[in-house]
Amino acid sequence: MPIAETIAVAHAAAPMSVSVALNKAGRQRMLSQRMAKAWIMVGMDITPDQARTILTESLSQFENQLAELRGFVPNQGTQDALTRLEKTWVDYKSVLTTKPGIGNATTLYETSETVQMAAHRLTLAYEAVSVSPADRLVNIAGRQRMLSQRLAKFWLFEAWGVNSKAAQMEFSHARAEFASGLHQLSISLHTGTEMRAALEHLDREWGAYQAALTAKSDIAGKMRAAPKIADMSERVLAACEKLVTLYEKQASATAH
Repeated sequence: MPIAETIAVAHAAAPMSVSVALNKAGRQRMLSQRMAKAWIMVGMDITPDQARTILTESLSQFENQLAELRGFVPNQGTQDALTRLEKTWVDYKSVLTTKPGIGNATTLYETSETVQMAAHRLTLAYEAVSVSPADRLVNIAGRQRMLSQRLAKFWLFEAWGVNSKAAQMEFSHARAEFASGLHQLSISLHTGTEMRAALEHLDREWGAYQAALTAKSDIAGKMRAAPKIADMSERVLAACEKLVTLYEKQASATAH
C-alpha cells in the first residue's frame, strides 16, 4: 500500500488519544524531511514527476495533521510546541512552493531543519503527557521513520554540493541514530508474530538501504545511484510506518 494510503487509513481508523497524537506529531517530523527530499529531487532532476507527487502529497498531509493536532491540546506545553511548529511551517512552506534550484537550496536546508526540530519538540510534549511506557516505543519507531528520510535528504544535499560538510556530518549522525533506534526496538518488550515480522522486515530493508547510502562513488556515480536511493528511502519509510502503527496499537491497548 502506498505511503499516502497507509497514512489515510491510519487517520480514518484511530480516534485522537495521546498515542495517536504522538504518532501524528512524529509523522510531522518525517514529513518535514520527506518534503525536503522531494524538493531536492526536483531541483536535481531525479525522477521529477514522482518527486513532485511526493511533495504535493506530503504538503497536504502535513497541513491536515496540523489541523487534527489543533483538536487535541492537553496542556500548555503541547499548545506552545504546536504554536511554534505552525509558525515555522509558514516559512518552510513558502520555500517548498518555490521552484527548486541551487540558488534557494541553502534556505531549504535551514528551514527544513527548523521545522523538524519544532515537530520533534511537539512529539516530546505529547510523550510527556503520556502515562503509558509503551508510548516511548511509538516515539522511537516514529523517529526511525523520520531518519529514513533525513538520511536521503543529507545524501542528496552532499551530492548536490549544498552545505556538503555539514550534510556529511548530519548524515553520519542520522545513520548512527537509526542503527541505535533499531537496536532499542529489537530489545524492547513486544508481543505477537506481526510485530516480530515487521521488525525483521525493517532490519532487512535497512541493511540494503545502508549499503547503498554508504557505497563509495564520485559525483557522477551518485547521480546514477540517486533514483535507487530515493526508491529505497520510500521502502524503508513504508516498513517504519507499518511498525509505528503496530506500536501505536500496542500503546493504545495498554492505556485502556
